[in-house]
Amino acid sequence: MPNKVVPFIVEGPSDECVVDAFDEVLSEARVHFQGINSGGDITLYKIHPENFRSIPGKGIQGKIKNLIKREIDKSHEFKERDIFAVALLMDLDGALIPEDRVMEGLTLGYTMDGINTPDVSGIRMRNVEKKARIGELIGEREISLTSRRKVPFRAFFMSRNLEHALWNIPDNLTGNAGKEQKRQLSLEFIERCEDDPAFFKQLMLSSDLLHDADGYKASWDWSFSGVNSLRRGSNVGLLPEEFGISWPDESR
Repeated sequence: MPNKVVPFIVEGPSDECVVDAFDEVLSEARVHFQGINSGGDITLYKIHPENFRSIPGKGIQGKIKNLIKREIDKSHEFKERDIFAVALLMDLDGALIPEDRVMEGLTLGYTMDGINTPDVSGIRMRNVEKKARIGELIGEREISLTSRRKVPFRAFFMSRNLEHALWNIPDNLTGNAGKEQKRQLSLEFIERCEDDPAFFKQLMLSSDLLHDADGYKASWDWSFSGVNSLRRGSNVGLLPEEFGISWPDESR
């Protein structure tokens, strides 16, 4: 294994297709991307503590550090000294929209300009909490793995979620059928990235996802503006630039 490892925190198994794509496409950089499934949306660990009781740690950075330690102990594939940087990928779920765009509805549903829900107060509370934790994460440029060692840290987003960002599927894929569709989409995505590495780079850096943001801060500024966290977008294509890794030369 390369001696440079990037632990990549994701919400669920389907999100690991992005980790695998980076591992495949950037293999020449001798960096290994190690997907770590947090088992849910870690930005909501205070609202849903039952999902994260097995992960000790103070604050969201403490949770992230202990997720990494647990992965090291479980996989035995890398050590703390091998870690080059840490990345986290999250779904935005429309959480950054103005409060008045969360409106009464018979069922939970996401549109291009609002969220309809039978639990308006609950979704508004979720959005406030998620927004606060996102603010913490994007304000941190490093993470302390030990008292003596820090490495670069960046948080990246998919809006509204992975399926929306990568495949422009606006509906939430739920239930057993939804899980199976997510699995199939992820497998097909990895196969395409393996066959055509240029496809992954072109998609991740496309205006459909980055909206012409000229850097990490600008990409997050876009997501916080108006109802953009409901619109298709992602800034994960900026990961190589943020960690000083070069995309492969497509001319060769």
